[in-house]
Amino acid sequence: KGGGKGKPPPSPKTVTPAATVVTVTATPCPQRCQRAGTLQSNFCGSDFVLTGTVKSVSRGPPQERGWAVVSILGLYKSGGLAVPQPAKGATLRLQLPCRLCPGLKKGSSYILMGQVGADGVAVLPPEAFVVPYRQQQQQILGNLSKRPCRGNP
Repeated sequence: KGGGKGKPPPSPKTVTPAATVVTVTATPCPQRCQRAGTLQSNFCGSDFVLTGTVKSVSRGPPQERGWAVVSILGLYKSGGLAVPQPAKGATLRLQLPCRLCPGLKKGSSYILMGQVGADGVAVLPPEAFVVPYRQQQQQILGNLSKRPCRGNP
């Protein structure tokens, strides 16, 4: 009788990591976009970090993924993306799992921090760190890209 009570607690512990792994594709889309953290706190946790100008955004029906095409202004972390060299001026197609988040506007420039999918596609999940790009942030990004990501930023 007492041994039966000891078995249930380990079960939720094994389920939790699996749920965390799936979050990139299975995360429900939020009603409102929210950004957490700073350039520094998000840099190392992101697969890729770049600045770019949005050339086009296509958003399909709610159940389908959207896409954004971005002209790269600067590449600070590639994370396995196949980006031509020099990266500046190259275009990159980004998958948008959620229609509204992050909110991107054609013609606007952003700092984009996202993930690279198993198929090598750049993905901007709704929780991705995306902020309007300002010229003075270039030096901060350059400094962050020179630091090793093993320790705390």
